[in-house]
Amino acid sequence: MAEFFKKLKVRSILIAIAAFIVLILWSYFISDTITTKITDAQMTKVDGRFMIATEYRPLVNEDAKYRFKFDSGTIQNEAIRLKGKDVRIKKYGWRIPILSMYENVVKIEEVK
Repeated sequence: MAEFFKKLKVRSILIAIAAFIVLILWSYFISDTITTKITDAQMTKVDGRFMIATEYRPLVNEDAKYRFKFDSGTIQNEAIRLKGKDVRIKKYGWRIPILSMYENVVKIEEVK
């Protein structure tokens, strides 16, 4: 009987670890949407990537092959066009300042 509870404990711990890893990946890869105002955007790249400054926080706009996102130039042009206007931005990722990580923009559309 003790062997059964030991195996159950090990399985429970492994399931908890797997669930934790899935939640971390979910929080990074699943997109969410914010409504904010673009304060600055330029066609020049900063450290090899486009940056978009918003009232919410700075965002990065770079291609992501694993998401089949290859239109960062088009999105950046849209950000420049909508500078100073209210926009709805679809984004994913985390903002970790100490690692210079930014959330990546997937889509921008004007809020009418």
